[in-house]
Amino acid sequence: MLCIRSPLNHNAGAARDMQDLMADYYTDRPLFDALLSLFFERMMAQTKNALEGGAEWIFGSWYFHSLSSGWSPRIFEEAFAPWIRAHVDLVHSYGAYYDYYDDGKLNDTMEIIAGTGVDVLGTCTPPPVGDFDLKAVKARIGSQVALKGYIDLLYVMQRGTPQQVEITVREAMEIAGPGGGWIIGTSDSFRENTPDENMAAYWNACLKNGDYRQR
Repeated sequence: MLCIRSPLNHNAGAARDMQDLMADYYTDRPLFDALLSLFFERMMAQTKNALEGGAEWIFGSWYFHSLSSGWSPRIFEEAFAPWIRAHVDLVHSYGAYYDYYDDGKLNDTMEIIAGTGVDVLGTCTPPPVGDFDLKAVKARIGSQVALKGYIDLLYVMQRGTPQQVEITVREAMEIAGPGGGWIIGTSDSFRENTPDENMAAYWNACLKNGDYRQR
């Protein structure tokens, strides 16, 4: 698996301030399109080289495009979804798989993302940081895409108790495990100062509850 960053992620979003880019969408659309198209072409070239080198999974990093960054669902669908679809199509043309990453709000974009053909959607961040209702989402798009993540890295993993960690993992498996298409995980990478006992509780709960044959 290789991480490939989107046209905005540390690309156009680093070359120009994100707030300015959001204004450009309305006040200077040619500049907006030209800048993001430049990095879109770069992303596609990087991906093609990776696939020709034998990459079997592409980890598509798109969180700068997230609604949590300030974009609207309409802009996401109009401006970004075609790029996602083109990226996914390129990956699939080489027989590889696509893992889509957005650690922010997904409730208003997840069906758009699933419609682009991604194989995996993460990080399924629950409230209060995100807006992911695992039960509702499993019913809505669970047959289209594998879901990955969900365990809150801050309020459960870092600030919670081992008991809370165990309960959250177990409940997530009970909700999303039946029928497959579910990868238990966290809402992002583990943060510093996460208690050792919570880390141990997480891994033990995953091993204990993560067997699909029990469901």
